Amino acid sequence: MSERREAPDPPPSRRFWGGLPIGRIFGVPIVVQPLWFLVVVLITAGLGSTIRDNVHGLSSNAAYAVALAFALLLYASVLLHELAHVFVARSLGMQVRRVVLQFLGGASEIVEENPGEPARDFMVAMAGPLCSVFLAGVGAAIAPAFEPTTVPRLFAEGFAWVNGLVAAFNLLPGFPLDGGRVLLSAVWQLTHDKTRAQFVSGWVGRVLAVALAVSALYVQNIPTGDGHRGDQVRGFYLLLLAYFIWANASWAIGRSKLSVVLPRLDIKAMTRKALSVAADLPVAEAVRRAHAAAARALVVVDSYGRPVAVVSEAAVMATPVQRQPWISVADLARPVGADLLLRSDMNGDALLAAVQQHPATEYLVVEPNGALFGVLSRADVVAALQAAGLR
Repeated sequence: MSERREAPDPPPSRRFWGGLPIGRIFGVPIVVQPLWFLVVVLITAGLGSTIRDNVHGLSSNAAYAVALAFALLLYASVLLHELAHVFVARSLGMQVRRVVLQFLGGASEIVEENPGEPARDFMVAMAGPLCSVFLAGVGAAIAPAFEPTTVPRLFAEGFAWVNGLVAAFNLLPGFPLDGGRVLLSAVWQLTHDKTRAQFVSGWVGRVLAVALAVSALYVQNIPTGDGHRGDQVRGFYLLLLAYFIWANASWAIGRSKLSVVLPRLDIKAMTRKALSVAADLPVAEAVRRAHAAAARALVVVDSYGRPVAVVSEAAVMATPVQRQPWISVADLARPVGADLLLRSDMNGDALLAAVQQHPATEYLVVEPNGALFGVLSRADVVAALQAAGLR
C-alpha cells in the first residue's frame, strides 16, 4: 500500500505517524511505528503453538523463536512491497518522504504530482502488488525443495501464502489500497478528470470498508465446533482495517470536493476592511472609528505607519463595553510575525496550506509591495469552505 501526500491536509493514516527511524534505503528514511512492536509480539504469540504442533521435535522456546523470525520475515516482505513503490516512484522522478512500518502493514509517503499523469500513478501503484506476487512465487517455488514438517518448508510455504494474501488484498479496488489507486488511474485516464477519479475511488473504498466490517462481525460471531464463538482477534483486526480504509476513503472524497472549491477560494473577497490605529488608542474609540469607516478589523501600526499587530475580534467582543474606554488596543492586540502575513495574491492551495500550517484567528493581508490590504479571519475561510459543501 502506498500513500501520496497531497497538500495541504494529511490523510488519517499519516496523522499518528510517529515512530523510530531505523535507517535509509534508496535515500528514503525507514520509520517503525511503536505499535509495530506490539503486533510482532502478538504474531509471535499466536504462531508459536502452531509451529510447535506442525514441526516435530521442536521445543516450545524454539517454536516461539521461529515464530518471531517468521513475524520479522513477514514485515521484511511488507518492506520490500513498499520499496517497490519507492523504487518506481524515484525512477519516475517523484519525491518520497519516507516509508513507515505500522501495525496494519506499511505505507510509503510519496509526494503527489500536480497535475501528474494517470500512467505514472498506475505504475507506482502496481509496483507493490507485483513485488508481492513475485515474492509469493519465490516462496512457492522453493518450498518443495525442503522436507515436509520442517522449519524451512514451513517458512517457504508461509512466505508464499502471506505475500499472495498481501498482493490480493492490496489489489482490492478501494482507496487507499493499491487497487484503489489503480482504479483512480483508470477512471482518470478514461474521464481526464482526476477529481472525479478521486471521488469514485473514495466511494469504492467506503463500500469495501463496509464489506470488511460486515465480514469482521461474521468472523467474530460465527459459532465454532467446540461451542465457542468465532475468531475475536481476526475479527477485531478486520474492524481496524475497515476503519482505516473508511477514514482514508472519506479523506479522498473530501479532497475531491476540495479540489473543486480551492480555485474559487479568493483571499481578496474574504479579507475584511481594516482600520489602522495607534497602540495607545482606547478600544472604545477604535471601535467607534471602525464602525464609522465600515471597517471590520483593527490593525495596530507603529509611528511609521507599519502594521505591527492585529486586534482579535473575539477579544474585543469579550471585553465589557464599560471597560473599553479604559483599555488600549495594544492590550488586545496580537503581534504580527511572518507566519501571520499573507499576500493578497495568495489563493487556492497556497492560501489553505498557509492557514493550516499556522493556525490563528486573524491574519494580516498585505499587497505584494507591503501595503496593508486588510485582515483575513480564519472563520471566514471555514465559512467559505462550508458554503461549498465541505465540513
